[in-house]
Amino acid sequence: MQLCYFVIDQHRTLHRVSREAVEGLWRNEHAAGVLDLPLGGELRLVTVLVDENLLPVVCYFARFRLRGGLITAESKHEAYDAMTARHQRRYDHPAAQRQFAGWPGDWQRQLAVALDVPAAQLRKLGLGGPLLMSDLWGIPIDRVVQYFEEAAGGRTE
Repeated sequence: MQLCYFVIDQHRTLHRVSREAVEGLWRNEHAAGVLDLPLGGELRLVTVLVDENLLPVVCYFARFRLRGGLITAESKHEAYDAMTARHQRRYDHPAAQRQFAGWPGDWQRQLAVALDVPAAQLRKLGLGGPLLMSDLWGIPIDRVVQYFEEAAGGRTE
């Protein structure tokens, strides 16, 4: 499996961005200006795990406030809360509701076009994704991706 990163800009348009840029931004190695996109004060990140045929396996959504072009620690914690909430209805948690708010109504169409797949292929959705899991588990992002590969047992469905 591979990771693909996409960012929604302040005009509600989806853009594919480099893995190096996103992961460097996550580690505060550089500011969001490296993406060369009009983000405003927020990073809306879609992380897609794709299989060996470049078909989407799962899409993760995360929103982060930016200050000085850097992801704030508070917004990282909000995303962690949304991803790890242990309520019976996890997505009703206020942190999860914040993560789900503010996405363009046509995000699925935009992402399907960017991945060159039918929108129906975008069935498996989640909050957070490998960047957050890497931090929470204290392991490299590539190991998180390997975990997904092993969990899928070579299957994409």
